Parts: sequence; structure tokens; C-alpha cells
Amino acid sequence: MDMQKFYSICLQGNVLKAIEYLKPFEEKNEEASRLIKEYEARFLKDQQSDEINSEDPWIQDVISCYFRYFRSVLVNHPVEQAEDQLNLSLSELVTLPKDSSLDEIELELNKIFKEKGYSYLGGVTSPFRGPYIWKKTSIKTFTVTLPDGEQEVVVYFISDFLMLSWAHFATMGKRHTGGWAKPEGLYYVDNGREKIDINSIEFQVWFLKHEAQHLSDYIKFPDLSGSDLEYRAKLVELIYNPHAHCLIEKFLNQSKDDKTLPHSYAAYLT
Repeated sequence: MDMQKFYSICLQGNVLKAIEYLKPFEEKNEEASRLIKEYEARFLKDQQSDEINSEDPWIQDVISCYFRYFRSVLVNHPVEQAEDQLNLSLSELVTLPKDSSLDEIELELNKIFKEKGYSYLGGVTSPFRGPYIWKKTSIKTFTVTLPDGEQEVVVYFISDFLMLSWAHFATMGKRHTGGWAKPEGLYYVDNGREKIDINSIEFQVWFLKHEAQHLSDYIKFPDLSGSDLEYRAKLVELIYNPHAHCLIEKFLNQSKDDKTLPHSYAAYLT
């Protein structure tokens, strides 16, 4: 049983396929048996009680709305139908016209979370919606060497999360987005599990160089697709990682010939 492959399937947004991958190992592997029970309870039987790290009833309701949406899309229910239901349920928690779009609702959620002392980033982490909601932010500046020269970047270290989008939910918290690039700088997800080693290959290459390449491409090639952006950033990883052969195996496990999944499709192209 290859756990990296299992979580890669989850991160491609297909929990049903991930469960099926585990089934041949169920009788002889305790880990597979445990995971099947956990995933079926969360996604097929709705038996798992989701822990929400807040005593604020409004915050609990917002996060519950997203959890219901995650369950729906991750078991292959139509995304448009799930988004319509998400829109309906979230609209009851904000003071906006009834015909407001999800984008408009999430802008209002952003304002309310800010009033409550949290940062909120909505939108889509392809292919699904799912916000990042966190409490703490610290800032540091780095100089990053890329194939076309040096670039100074601002990194926002963010921590104390209420939500880490759909990938975290799909993998029972075992995987999540590690960071992203925005025009104002790079965001690094500090999950609190380990002390951040800013000199490590993981931080310097997987995060800094990968995301700094995105920033560079946003400026130089503003019309690049998500898949092309990810492909170029993965090539930068291969250039600077001293263990590039390990990356090839990782990309093979992540790869899928599906343009709606920019990370997986970029890995497929790589």
C-alpha cells in the first residue's frame, strides 16, 4: 500500500476512488482498514463529528457550511449543484441581497472574520472552493535566486488555522496547501507541527523558489494558465533541488491528465 499514492488520489478531489484504492489491502493491513472506516464515516455515512476550533456560533456555522460542501464535491456530486447549496447556506449568515454571488458573499465573510480577529482568504483552490482562515501573521523578507535573476520577496508566515481549505478536509488533515503566491508576496502555512527551518531544501526550493517563480510569471506572463504556472514552478524545483530524482517519483504519483487540476496536470507534463 502506497500512502503517497492514496493521498495523491484524495488531492485530485476523488475520495471515492481513494477508498477503492484501499479496499484490496483492507483484510491484511490495519492502516488500510482504519482509513476505510474513517473515510466512509466522514464521506459516505456522515457519522464523523467535525471538530471546529471555535466557540463562536457564527464561525461554527460558516465552517459547517463549507464542510457540507466539501463532502458533496469530494464524492463526485456536481460542483455547480454543491456551490448553489453553499451559496444558499452562507447567504443566511450574512446581510446581503438574496441574489448575491458566492464571490460577493465571501467578500462579506472576509470583513466579518476580520472584525472577529481572523484573516480569511476565499475563492477557489482548483478545482473546488474552500477558504483559508487563520489568526496570526508574521512577515520576513528574502532574496531568492531564480533562473532569470534575483528577486526580493515578502513572506507572510501564517498560523493558528480554523480552516485549511478542501485538501486538508479530504486527507483528514494529513495534507494541505503549504503556501501560495499573491501580488503582495508569498504566504507560508505554518501548521505548528515542526519548527520552520528556513535553510532547508523544503523551504528554500519547494516553497521560496517555487512560489517566487509564480510572482515573476505573474508580472512577465500575466495570461499564463494555472497549469502553465505550476509547470514552470515545478521545473524550477527540478533545477535547484539536489535530489531531483526524488521529485520525479513525487510528480509521477501526483500526475493526472486533467487540465481542471493545475497541480496534477503540471506534474503529468513534467
